[in-house]
Amino acid sequence: MKQILFIIILAQFFCTSVWFAGNAVMTEMAIAKDLDELYLVYLISAVQFGFIIGTLVFASLSIADRYSPSLVFLFSALFAALFNGLITFNWITGNSIFR
Repeated sequence: MKQILFIIILAQFFCTSVWFAGNAVMTEMAIAKDLDELYLVYLISAVQFGFIIGTLVFASLSIADRYSPSLVFLFSALFAALFNGLITFNWITGNSIFR
């Protein structure tokens, strides 16, 4: 039982790191690309908006009730990692969409 709890804690840690990883590099990215300070505001807002929209979609479609919550969590984590990785391409307009 302790091993399962450890795996759940580890999974939660890695999935929430997607949120913080982008925030950790945003300032350096904006400086390196000579972006306006307002860009950071839009990027942070895009993260918040994405989480809100995602939560509303999952709740309104009853995703966790229709499908295995473990699989929903797995695929959500994989997609989050994919889109977070796409930020490394430094597409200015794409970054807001990916976040």
